[in-house]
Amino acid sequence: MHHAPSPSTALLEGTVVNLLPEDIHQRLLVARLPSPPQTLMRLMVLCQSDDTGMGELSELIASDPGLAAKVLSVAHSAAYYRADTKSLTLLQAASTLGMALIKVLVISESVFQTFNAFRQVGALDLRYFWKHSLGVAVLTRALADRQGSVNSEEAYLTGLLHDVGRLALLAAVPERYTELFGMPDDASLLAQEQRTLGISHTEAGAWLLEHWHLGGDMVESVRYHHSDDSRLQDMQPLTQTVNLAHRLANLSLELPQETPLWAARQGLSLEEITALLQKTELQVTQIARDLGVDIAGAEAPQAPGQAITRPQPLDAAQAELARDVLDRSVLNEMAMTLINLTSTNAALTSLRQHASALLQLEDAMVMLARDNQQTLVPVSMNERHLAATPLSFDVSFDPSLAQCVSQRKVVFAKNNGAPRSPLLAVMGASEVLLLPLLTAQHCLGVLAAAVPPELSHHLKSQLPTLQSFGVYAGLALSRRRQADKNRPAQAMSAKEAQQLELKRVAQAVNLLVEALSKADQGTPMGPVDLSLAVRDTVQLLQHRQLIPGNIEVNSELPNRASWVQGSVGRIKQVLLILIKTACEAMPDGGQIVVNGGVLVQREGSVYTALTITDSGASLKEAIQAQLYEPMHTAGRGEGDKPSFGLSVVNDLVDKMGGYLKFSASAVGTRFDILLPCARNPSV
Repeated sequence: MHHAPSPSTALLEGTVVNLLPEDIHQRLLVARLPSPPQTLMRLMVLCQSDDTGMGELSELIASDPGLAAKVLSVAHSAAYYRADTKSLTLLQAASTLGMALIKVLVISESVFQTFNAFRQVGALDLRYFWKHSLGVAVLTRALADRQGSVNSEEAYLTGLLHDVGRLALLAAVPERYTELFGMPDDASLLAQEQRTLGISHTEAGAWLLEHWHLGGDMVESVRYHHSDDSRLQDMQPLTQTVNLAHRLANLSLELPQETPLWAARQGLSLEEITALLQKTELQVTQIARDLGVDIAGAEAPQAPGQAITRPQPLDAAQAELARDVLDRSVLNEMAMTLINLTSTNAALTSLRQHASALLQLEDAMVMLARDNQQTLVPVSMNERHLAATPLSFDVSFDPSLAQCVSQRKVVFAKNNGAPRSPLLAVMGASEVLLLPLLTAQHCLGVLAAAVPPELSHHLKSQLPTLQSFGVYAGLALSRRRQADKNRPAQAMSAKEAQQLELKRVAQAVNLLVEALSKADQGTPMGPVDLSLAVRDTVQLLQHRQLIPGNIEVNSELPNRASWVQGSVGRIKQVLLILIKTACEAMPDGGQIVVNGGVLVQREGSVYTALTITDSGASLKEAIQAQLYEPMHTAGRGEGDKPSFGLSVVNDLVDKMGGYLKFSASAVGTRFDILLPCARNPSV
């Protein structure tokens, strides 16, 4: 029997598409994806706490599709990202940005949503969307653990972002998508989106993830999470898993008498589906309760379209007020971050990263003025511009640079014919934004950024914000440079402070090693999860603030158990001593990377590798001597306190039946420890 369409459906079916694809893409790029206010409030508290760990922060971000998408997109942008780098996990992405920049992003989103509330006359209820996204994320991870062929963390992230296209379209074209957002999320929705906008939410989400440089498997999963079985057969395991999780999430707990055919093909029984859905419901409810979000009344739309009042635009006074609050809060927070960094070089790098995060200026170069502002000297840029960048730019030979510096205003420079501007050639762009870095009396320099064609119109509509960014950035750099000028008088005290910090760290680590050594006495060798032992050790150092502030420690471990024969205490002692030694070799700062889980064959036996690499210069002969010096000479330090050295590492590895080798040079030191593989004790 044929039923007449409802009024809202008839209206949607009769909508004429007049937005070009490039218009939609432009809107998607600049859309601000809404977040639950409770999440932003909790994040603000965490960012202001001195003892918050990055793991705790990333776990909270992982409850919000919009903010998770923002953190991932910024961390994968050109300001941070290199083409040869694999996709980052959410924890890695958050660590890349750092606590200070995440705080700036949270303040920015909070300001935006506060003023966005002025126009939410119809108060669109997003609770079901957040509930559904979390549910699919939890289900995807559970299915990945069950199947064993998909990385569980990547599965969770992809599930969380599977419907990000819906959120983006709602933010990008609210006047058209509000009614569509109230429709059930099924195959018919895709057709309605195509009629109304010329693009579906699956296509929009996939396009955004691709633009953010996220992995191809994630892009494919978002694009095809609505596909039927016939199209899924030849797709990646992650795509199939997300698709299955999306279907399961749309089932109610009142299941039919028989297993759905699509679930049966994946080897799921009714009992297993029920257990999965019940566990997911409990986990999502717990997350919502922890955040203070009431999802009790968040039910899926039952009718095709809902009568929702469309949001009204901000009036001129509200828009000006919003801009003023943004300047005073977000940009002031950015300025304080730049001022509090350890050097001008660090502040220049951070400035480019803030330009990427707040203004979407991914590819930027900072130039400082010299010779009474007649010359601009490039001082900070992406690696790919290093070889092509001249030592300086003569302002008098470039009208756009001259206008920016002399008139102290934002300028858009375009390639209008031969000869091509040297700056445009260096940036490899057809249009470049020139943003003056201003103090009260001078133009300190210029931030030049490539303008993607799809962002040109948007950036030109943001001139007041761009100008304010330059004012706050210029004042912060001026303060930072003044601090550097005063540094010679403070050099001795700074050096002494570094030495005291390293001494404190060394003493605390030695005490930890001594405690572990005593607790480990008499412990028999057995199967140990190397990945878990390494994670615990790194977290211990971070939580107790035993990593100097100028040293970064990154751990790259598989999301699975890596069983070795040994003891937890001895493995932790080895890692603590090697990280302490690396810190001592880098008094001026550097990076330590801990890798584990790679299988290596040696003399007919299989071993698991644990690798610790640092960026400190060292001599092979010196390390050789420390590794094989008598144990008693490395045992006591100043004040008769324990001082555990590399000879202890050598002894511990030997007692676990492993091998130790190292390489040393002027650019860094690497220790490779091979430990015998062991069987999973639970099997």
